[in-house]
Amino acid sequence: MDYILIFIFTLLITISFIGYGLFTAKYINKELLKFNIGYLGIIGLFTCTIISYITIFLVKHGYVHNIILHFVGLSLFVFFCSKKYYKINFSYIFTIFIILFIGLLIIRNHDDFNYYHLTYSLGLTNEKLILGQGNLGNRYNKHSSIFFLNSIIYLPFIKHYLFHTTGWITLLFVNLALLENILKKKNKKIDIIFYISILLFLFINFKFFRIGGYGTDISGQIIILSLIPILIKLYRFKDIKQVDIKKLSISVLLITYASTIKSFLILSFLYLVPLIFFTKLKNLKQIFLPKVYLYSFMALTLLVSINVSYSGCALYPVKITCFENKLEWSISKELAEHQNNWYQQWSKSGAGINYRVQDPKEYIKNLNWVPNWYERYFKYKFKETLIGISFLLLLILIIFKRKEFQKDNVDDLTKRSVLILFSTTFILFFEWFWRHPALRYGGYYLLVTLIFIPFSFFLSRYTFTFKEKYKTIFALIIISYSLFIVKNISRIKEEMNIVSNHQFPMFYSPAQETIPYNIGNNIFIHVPKNINDGCWLTKTPCIHHAEHVIGKFIGPYKVILRKN
Repeated sequence: MDYILIFIFTLLITISFIGYGLFTAKYINKELLKFNIGYLGIIGLFTCTIISYITIFLVKHGYVHNIILHFVGLSLFVFFCSKKYYKINFSYIFTIFIILFIGLLIIRNHDDFNYYHLTYSLGLTNEKLILGQGNLGNRYNKHSSIFFLNSIIYLPFIKHYLFHTTGWITLLFVNLALLENILKKKNKKIDIIFYISILLFLFINFKFFRIGGYGTDISGQIIILSLIPILIKLYRFKDIKQVDIKKLSISVLLITYASTIKSFLILSFLYLVPLIFFTKLKNLKQIFLPKVYLYSFMALTLLVSINVSYSGCALYPVKITCFENKLEWSISKELAEHQNNWYQQWSKSGAGINYRVQDPKEYIKNLNWVPNWYERYFKYKFKETLIGISFLLLLILIIFKRKEFQKDNVDDLTKRSVLILFSTTFILFFEWFWRHPALRYGGYYLLVTLIFIPFSFFLSRYTFTFKEKYKTIFALIIISYSLFIVKNISRIKEEMNIVSNHQFPMFYSPAQETIPYNIGNNIFIHVPKNINDGCWLTKTPCIHHAEHVIGKFIGPYKVILRKN
């Protein structure tokens, strides 16, 4: 019965997200309807994020709110299908849905799930926005739109057991997007878009098969990866007046959405900056898309508003964005700077479960951290990823290399496009390495892009048609999905051994007893009786101690303030 619940609810909310994607495409820029269902599904996730940002200021994301939201989404899907605004291949979507479904069956959660992911998301389902929750502890300052999407899939019967589904649905939509790029080359010559798409498709399914480990870091990165083929096409124009508006539109929307998932991904807007260099001032209107930019601006404004509501900082933990002494619930700039240094220390291998460097401030300066990072991170996590990428490249090279090599097979516009994207990625990679060189903090998409773009460019000089290699291409797709299934079966067996009192196929989330603390004005903080267990299924806000805060009201909103 639990399998059926997970399957049906996930299918329904997936269709709902697609419905919102179709609606957004139609009324923001109808040219977006020319994209495949994968990209439109991601746009639907973005739209629902905006809705959840707005409504949390008004009401909690309880059953009534969420049922109405998804009823509208399902209705939009039916409307667009019935009016034939968009042709949907149901069998194709359902087939990929079935193949990937095993990834949803999770027992063991990642380390941060009961630290803040679960309680943050549940808090949004219990009551509307509470100001100043960042004063409870750092866990409430770590914003991601993933938590807001979690809160709107809190539904009757299934309750919170779909909270990992947002990552899985993102993987589904990215698969659909990349597969379309791969398979639409039927009866056509295989080009750089094909190679980059199949490499990304294989890498994502090989590497990110464990949905329970996505956290807030992976979904945004694979969205940016799915955008790379579009960006290559975007820069294939002779004159700025010929720029493809629909590709620019979806690029803006997807980068904005990824930025709400993880704020450092806002740097991905750098991919669009080169457009300015091709544009004279009088031709700026060629890349000015009022509805798209307004939609993006609204989302970023709401993102800042949510951040300010929790921490008092527009972009936590950047201290200059904190409104200390201006908003009474704002955390101090000193605390923000401390957390910023801590994230650098951790990402530069200066801290781990069982160790800390002696002088963190000195350690993170300049390149002092490189030797230790090399020993503790590069030789293990980074090297492992490089080996996996190298194996994938060798496989594709063996399959697609041939004796005939045409030096001028790639046109000049494609060469320019590749150069722009590679150069931009290199700049972003340098910033990543200097500030936060952990693959989870944006390193995956940057490393993969830096390697896959020149490799795909090289392979595109060998002339093939899809027809010549279609058996091999389908074999690669089948192998990819077979490994995804096998690796998830192995994962499930491993998780069953690790978590003894599991409730498979639902993920592990024990109910806990808490002690309510009235911090003032009948505002309660809930502290687990056993503080070593973290916050699982409890009333919210949940934290391990509440003596350091007081509560008050500002208008209709509860506010949590730190004691002086």
